[in-house]
Amino acid sequence: MSNSTRRLGLAFALVGAAALAAPALAGATTGSLGSSDAAGFTCSALSTESTPNGWGIPFDDEKNQLAFYSDTKVLDDDGSLKLDIVKATPDNRSAWYHSAGSIPLADAVKNEIGFAEKAATSQTSFQLRLTGTTNPAEGENGFATLYWVANGNVSADTATGGTHANIQNGKWISTRDIEGAPRNVPSDLDDIIAGNPDATIEHYGVSVGRGEIGTSTHVDAVKFNGCTTNFAKNDPETSTGSLGSLGNIFGSLSAS
Repeated sequence: MSNSTRRLGLAFALVGAAALAAPALAGATTGSLGSSDAAGFTCSALSTESTPNGWGIPFDDEKNQLAFYSDTKVLDDDGSLKLDIVKATPDNRSAWYHSAGSIPLADAVKNEIGFAEKAATSQTSFQLRLTGTTNPAEGENGFATLYWVANGNVSADTATGGTHANIQNGKWISTRDIEGAPRNVPSDLDDIIAGNPDATIEHYGVSVGRGEIGTSTHVDAVKFNGCTTNFAKNDPETSTGSLGSLGNIFGSLSAS
């Protein structure tokens, strides 16, 4: 099977049944992930294995679809986030999310959305989990997931590490039939915003799946709403020099 065929298959299987259902927040294990929504969006400029800073899986139906912190270099020398499928169906996904604080979709796309990735071919889906769409299903508060994948979009060569920049300008796929984006039809965010003026983003994140065990990729420098998150294996040293070096890698982490 060719790489392009395999990637196309992955693209339309990425979200799967878990994201087609309205999200059920996990219980005590969600910690700040559950509470951060009320306070609005908070930038987490660094996320590590011991200090994830709001990144994780706050949904009961995806709790076994974990991502992993790795020392593999993508852009910098401190590591990355490994999306790695290690379980069989129905948990053959790997995902990691952060609260978006119910930011309006129309506001979020004013800043760059993007990420860096290292894989033989791009495997990562960037996800925006919405409420307030025109989805007519009762009891779901207009829930839908939008996702971007490299297939069908202008994207970077990820073989040695590349950056998918300004993906808000590309085509996105909705898991539900909503105004401006029929289900599974690549669509422009401008059309989705026009048809869903009340849509808000509750969580954003990255994932791979549904795929075979062993399907993996490495992600770093995730950009959303003016925030760049650096994924690293370990917490930085407490010395000023190490923190200064971290800042020099990305410049202003709060800038788009």
